[in-house]
Formats: sequence, C-alpha cells, structure tokens
Amino acid sequence: MEMKEIHANASYKVLSVGLGGGEEMPRHYASSDAFMVVKAGKGILKLRGRELTLEAGTTLLIPANEPHSLYILENFAAEVVLAAGAQINFTGSQNAGSDHVNNQVSDTTLRVVTGHSQ
Repeated sequence: MEMKEIHANASYKVLSVGLGGGEEMPRHYASSDAFMVVKAGKGILKLRGRELTLEAGTTLLIPANEPHSLYILENFAAEVVLAAGAQINFTGSQNAGSDHVNNQVSDTTLRVVTGHSQ
C-alpha cells in the first residue's frame, strides 16, 4: 500500500493511494469527510455492513469517523481529498475505536457516483 500527500493548503489536502491486487487496507476511519476519486483498478469497500464495488470513474463521499476497509481485486489507484488537519486512524479490529464512530450517520450521507453510463 502506498499513500502519499500530493497537495495541501490551509483548507484541504489530497492523498494519492495505490494498492496492488490482493492487498487490503485494514479497517480505518478519517477525522474529516473523505472524497475519493478512483483512477484505476477495482476494489471492494466494506462499510456499515455493506460492500460497494469501486472501479475507475467511481467517486465516493465517506463521512467523517465512518469505519471502513478496502480489499483490492485489481491494481488500484485513487485520490482522496480530506480537510487540511484530518488524520486517518487504523482501528486494528472491527470493534476498536468504536467510541470514536458516529453511528448516527444516515445512508443518505454515503454517495457513490460512477463515471459509467448505464
């Protein structure tokens, strides 16, 4: 897994994220909303008891403090926009850090948009 900051200013920062097929990004959450743009590859995002397929062209808003993990099916590249002071925290287990989780987030705050016409 490779994650590096590629831009930052006083308001936000942009991270470049890359993972190879078969890799997994363990359960984690960000301290701010995270807007993801998938550039290449394919993965399965697991959150709130749901699994979402992410592939090139997908955009996704993950609410702050929403724990999730990512399993990569095909070499994966994405850019993630976070608030300038945001941190990504790995929970270490399904229940770790639950006191930091906002369980009141409604399904309407999770937005997935694909770049593919259907």
